[in-house]
Amino acid sequence: MMNGTRILSALLALMLSACLVASADARKWRSRHVFGFHTHDYSRLFVNDDPRARAAEAVETARARTGGGAIGAVIDRLVRGCVQQAAQFQNWPFDEITRIVVPDEAQRGAMEALRTSAIWGAERLSAGCPQDAPAPPEARLETVQQAIDIATSTFDTVEPSLRTFYAALDDEQKARLLRDLTLTGSRGRDSDRYAERSERRNRWRGDAARGDEGNAWASICERLAAALRGWPIREIDRGVRLSEPQRVAFYDLVNSSLKAADKLAGTCPAETALTAPVRMASLRARLFAVREAVAAIRPALAQFYEALDQEQKVRFAAMR
Repeated sequence: MMNGTRILSALLALMLSACLVASADARKWRSRHVFGFHTHDYSRLFVNDDPRARAAEAVETARARTGGGAIGAVIDRLVRGCVQQAAQFQNWPFDEITRIVVPDEAQRGAMEALRTSAIWGAERLSAGCPQDAPAPPEARLETVQQAIDIATSTFDTVEPSLRTFYAALDDEQKARLLRDLTLTGSRGRDSDRYAERSERRNRWRGDAARGDEGNAWASICERLAAALRGWPIREIDRGVRLSEPQRVAFYDLVNSSLKAADKLAGTCPAETALTAPVRMASLRARLFAVREAVAAIRPALAQFYEALDQEQKVRFAAMR
């Protein structure tokens, strides 16, 4: 009898323990699944608990899904152009230049100094160029300014050695460079030879001859001016559901954008330079004009954006 009682007590204890374990597991399962998680790490419940962090994440998601509109596309091109400039410095065709100009000893020394400065410029840009533009509009404009600043300060070092090298060439050597690395080849050339020469020419010119992948900064003044003039006013007003004070702030932004676009169109030099030194000076001037336009609209954009609530910011990110 005593043995039977002990066995029954043990069975009851085992059943009670199993029920408690099952109940605990059920509570854990409900806790995980109600909140959408499938892990025992409950610290994840507190990730992005900051409303500002959640809003920034939602804005970034909307921008990635839609491309961010015309302004967003130009901003991405400006940031991407900084990294591309590093690649262009790295890939300047010095072996081809040597073959074309057949430099003497003094010219070879100038070319080696140019090679050294180009390598330094490529390394500096690779290390310092922004890799991507963040989601908030004002932060994105700040990133553009940083990209332009590091590019133009790098030009300060590379440009003098480029001018020195060109100044060391005689007129015939300059003409050969202009013909073989700058001007378009004649139509009668063999296709493979023409393609090879075009690739060399594009690396030296750093222009848009290869399309968008050639140089994101090609025609950047015109692209930015068009985007600044092309705010989808009605779509933003209705889609973002602006209140009257927000609408006033938005129209201030549009007005600032139109003024910046007009100034940009009047100050940006045309992309007509042929020689590398003049092209670099022209690009510097164009980037400076773009930077001024970005700085001009940044306060109005920040004021308008801060007037929006979180949901409106997400909508705006998909339209700008």
